[in-house]
Amino acid sequence: MGNVIEDIATEDEMFTGDREAYFSAGRSALRCIKVSLMAAGIEAVRIRTILDLPCGHGRVLRHLRETFPDADITACDLRRDAVDYCAKTFRARPLYSDEDVENIALAPNSFDLIWVGSLLTHLRADSWLDFLSLFQRALRSGGLLIFSAHGREAFRRTAEETFDYGVGGPARAAMLFDYERFGFGYADYVISKTCGHSLTRPDWVLQEIAKFPQLRVVHFGETAWDNHHDIYACRKDSSEQSDTAAPFLKRKLRNWFK
Repeated sequence: MGNVIEDIATEDEMFTGDREAYFSAGRSALRCIKVSLMAAGIEAVRIRTILDLPCGHGRVLRHLRETFPDADITACDLRRDAVDYCAKTFRARPLYSDEDVENIALAPNSFDLIWVGSLLTHLRADSWLDFLSLFQRALRSGGLLIFSAHGREAFRRTAEETFDYGVGGPARAAMLFDYERFGFGYADYVISKTCGHSLTRPDWVLQEIAKFPQLRVVHFGETAWDNHHDIYACRKDSSEQSDTAAPFLKRKLRNWFK
């Protein structure tokens, strides 16, 4: 695994005892990041500031540190012990997250790369808008946001009960129905009322991204991460570039209303 740090925190909930599966998920995320950078036309040497949210105990962050050894990497998570571990083990800048998005202290125009692995997959639809707004603001112009979502493959696994996503009964049935009808379905975990399992069709996700004029989709990879997460990569354009009205049409309109 090259120079990837192989220490795994005792408290790491993503480690189930299978080291190969654990590190494979991290390598898969890194491949998604590299493909997304290539699609955006961004050279790796230009990545100086990175945000990993939620960082957990560094399943992906350890690979980011190996690939971007000199980058300023911010580790952000609700679990303070996870943030502290990443700061100590991977030389990350610690930042404690918050359940209220407005309280997450990300400075505007701060990051060249934001990796969001398995966050929106646990949230209601309104929280998607809150986080996409936060990420658009935190990205530097020309920066890249990469996030994962549970799409058609996760829907199949949920419907066929071949993977345990932590929801069941009537809530699971309602989530599957909403996904098929509206493109978005959500159910709380049995043990939680603040997060759960969300299913999102690609067309629904793209409609949500379109609400943020500075985010331009440059890559979509269905089941690209760890075989059941879809990957979306969005580059932040400047405000001038994100003005989608055709210059010719705008000139015509100005002439008509003189």
